[in-house]
Amino acid sequence: MSRLIHTAVGLGAAVLALAVSPQVLAQEHSSDVQPSVIAGKLVIDEANTVPVAFATGYKIYEGNFGDLYGGSLKTNDPGFIAPGGTFLAGEQLWYQAIGTLGFWDGVGWSGAPDNVTFTLEDALGNNTLITAAGVTSPFGVIDAAGSGGGIHRHLNFSISELNPAGSYLATLQLTSRDAAGNLPSPYLDSDPFHIVFNRGLSDSAFESSVMALAVPEPETYAMFLAGLTLMGYMARRRRR
Repeated sequence: MSRLIHTAVGLGAAVLALAVSPQVLAQEHSSDVQPSVIAGKLVIDEANTVPVAFATGYKIYEGNFGDLYGGSLKTNDPGFIAPGGTFLAGEQLWYQAIGTLGFWDGVGWSGAPDNVTFTLEDALGNNTLITAAGVTSPFGVIDAAGSGGGIHRHLNFSISELNPAGSYLATLQLTSRDAAGNLPSPYLDSDPFHIVFNRGLSDSAFESSVMALAVPEPETYAMFLAGLTLMGYMARRRRR
């Protein structure tokens, strides 16, 4: 009986490991923030292609410090892309930074070290700062919609020079202004979302930090249940 249980557990673990392999996650998670407008509200990732954080229910996007010409401490990914017809010409898409700067040290998620500052530069060159203590200048402009109502903009993200290797998490939400940059907002704000940035980790270690946040996707559950079904079939055969 013990050998049967060991075989079944091993099979289930193998199925689950295949379902959430870092290579698969890396392909599925890398995308730009894609806003749309539904019933007067800004909505991100309408197609539900990115993972969701277990603790907050917020969607997760990825970036990698060091993939930009500006140096090892900068990136301009993910970008912000809305197809034509999403907005009226000239309407402005903004962000609001909320919460604090999170940090993954290879074991678990916690607040970032006190001396680390994350910076988001908006389209006008103004900086939003996020630390473990909170946010300074939380609002920034992403872009104004073109004549066709679309937006495609990449902003600069950076991390301060004193930083340990790990993953860093910032939380934003999208908001809007009219063509003159005035309130009230034309649309209700989006739900918040996370961006997790790699700083000096291997691809597999970085994806492990994302997996520690994310709710397993439906395909993961399906493959795991298929493994459990196969385990039950094998158990019945062995008993016979």
